[in-house]
Amino acid sequence: MGASLALMMAYLHPKRFKGLVLVGASACFGCFWPEKNLRGFLLRLEKEGEGFVKRFRSLAYPKPFEDRLELKGAKLLLKDYMRLDLRPVVPYIKQRVALLHGSKDPVVPFSSALALYNLLKDAKLIVFPGGHFPEDESLVLEVLQSL
Repeated sequence: MGASLALMMAYLHPKRFKGLVLVGASACFGCFWPEKNLRGFLLRLEKEGEGFVKRFRSLAYPKPFEDRLELKGAKLLLKDYMRLDLRPVVPYIKQRVALLHGSKDPVVPFSSALALYNLLKDAKLIVFPGGHFPEDESLVLEVLQSL
């Protein structure tokens, strides 16, 4: 979700952004998952609540963290996110973009990263081994310094 927000901000306020570093990004998350998977995700969220969220978040970020989540708001946000399609505006983003994507990302399909890469004018796709977020966080810092 954070990458989608960054893409929207770069599109709406291009002068405020020198470049973007996006991890596990998608221009249209819901477009790359079957509808039944999206519905199943929302159903599990409804039934299992915070426990499901914590298990899901551990797929995205394997290190321990604490946060608070208001489930009703989270469900509404996720439903909107699953319908969000930024593909029409992405080609207008002129800033340099570094896309970091895990070769085995269980959250955002790799095909989604390729589709985003192909829409961007000035992008570099960096594939790292593993899941949604690099285990070696120094990769993110290296990419940031290279912008």
